Amino acid sequence: MFKDIFKKMNRLRVVFWLAVAAAGVALLAIEVQAKLKEAAANVASLARTEEIRYPVTLLAVTPGTWESWRSYYGQAKAARTQDVTSYVREIVQAVHVQVGDSVKAGQTVVSLRKADYAANAQASRTGYEEARLNYNRLLELSKKGGVAQSEVDRAYAAMKALEASDQSSRSTLQRTELKSSIDGIVAARNVEPGEVAEVGKSLISIVDPSDMEAQLMVSKKDIHNIGRETPVVLLVDDTESAGRVKRLSPEAQPGTGLYPVVVEAPAGSGILPGTYLEGRFLVEKKKNVVIVSSDIVMYQGDKEFVYVASGDKASKVEVRTGEGRNGRVIVTSGLKTGDRLIVSGNRTLFDGALIASTKDL
Repeated sequence: MFKDIFKKMNRLRVVFWLAVAAAGVALLAIEVQAKLKEAAANVASLARTEEIRYPVTLLAVTPGTWESWRSYYGQAKAARTQDVTSYVREIVQAVHVQVGDSVKAGQTVVSLRKADYAANAQASRTGYEEARLNYNRLLELSKKGGVAQSEVDRAYAAMKALEASDQSSRSTLQRTELKSSIDGIVAARNVEPGEVAEVGKSLISIVDPSDMEAQLMVSKKDIHNIGRETPVVLLVDDTESAGRVKRLSPEAQPGTGLYPVVVEAPAGSGILPGTYLEGRFLVEKKKNVVIVSSDIVMYQGDKEFVYVASGDKASKVEVRTGEGRNGRVIVTSGLKTGDRLIVSGNRTLFDGALIASTKDL
């Protein structure tokens, strides 16, 4: 009887462990199935990631013109000036203008004392008139045979000499009235009534502000690129005006090695004498070059690259750049006309990335 009970218990243990094993297999199958589903989901997610398209803006590469401007500095001055001076050493009787006054050509600006010169002029005039009357009298007598021709000739010579003296005296008298020879503005008054006007000393300085120019000192590297037809822009207090090269020196100034270039300022520019200004010269002009915005050029070590669109993908292109200025740079190699350059959205790209153009410039 006990043997039958023992056999039954063994059968129950076998069934139990078989049940446990079956449950373990079932659980393992469920876990494997879950892993397979997770792997399938990851694969699907990767597939979806590969389909992401990056929005970009494209710009077709076209050749352009690159201009190189160089700045030099100088001081403005009037092209037409006059220093009013005296031909004789004399006391100043009156000064008729003040600094800042406008004057016209022929206007008297300084009067010298003239009493002595007026007296001399009057004496010379009287002597000439007497000599002229004497010559005419002798000429009439000679026609009647009353005097010899030689006496008439001497009278004529005396008359001419006194005529020359009369003209000289009147000219000297006129020079006591010192006049402006140009239309302009009084820039300096260097004498006062009662002072002595020395010969050659500047008494009044007059400038013509309607005709201004500036002398700019240019370096050797640019002087050969500047001529009369070279465009130049004059800048004063952020105000620009187009200038014109009037003349330039082929010889550098001693001690500086710089070459003087005189630039004419346009009428109405408002540039005043003595103003310090900047002159920008167009020293080089390159045509048919590729010019891009400098912020789209990226760097990897010592290499430069940009992205261009190849169909619906971004292609990483190595380039070389040259001269740059004001946020623009010349691309000397790597790009050609017609390339579709990616100019925005390029910072998140990689070689072969799918792109979607949202705008073409």
